[in-house]
Amino acid sequence: MTLFRNSSILRLGLACVLIAGVSMGQAQSAASLTKHGHKVQHKLAKYSSGRYLHLVMRDSTDSYGALGTLSEDSFTFTRADNNSIATYSYNDIDKVKTDKEPIGQGTEPRYHIRHLVPIVVTAAALGAAGAVYAVER
Repeated sequence: MTLFRNSSILRLGLACVLIAGVSMGQAQSAASLTKHGHKVQHKLAKYSSGRYLHLVMRDSTDSYGALGTLSEDSFTFTRADNNSIATYSYNDIDKVKTDKEPIGQGTEPRYHIRHLVPIVVTAAALGAAGAVYAVER
């Protein structure tokens, strides 16, 4: 019964245990992604699995290859130089680049009619205006 008589010691011990538990929880969550890591994760989530990418690491090395599966803290990447599968953390990546010219099925050049129509209409209007001007003169 002397334990309950010194309730201030009991409260102090309980406070120490709670503070230690909170600091341990913060230490575990500190291992998660940085702000830049979240940006890299968001950018990689836009690409489908198997997409050919160029990764620039934080230590200025380059890696070319195909994107694999994404997880919360890391992703798999099949390197093009030796077909080995590497696992990278999002925090290790500086930049994600794609090739200017994609290769493979479905990447043929597309001709956009929406750009061609205003050009043809403008040329026809100028030709008609020139013809009217020549007749009037």
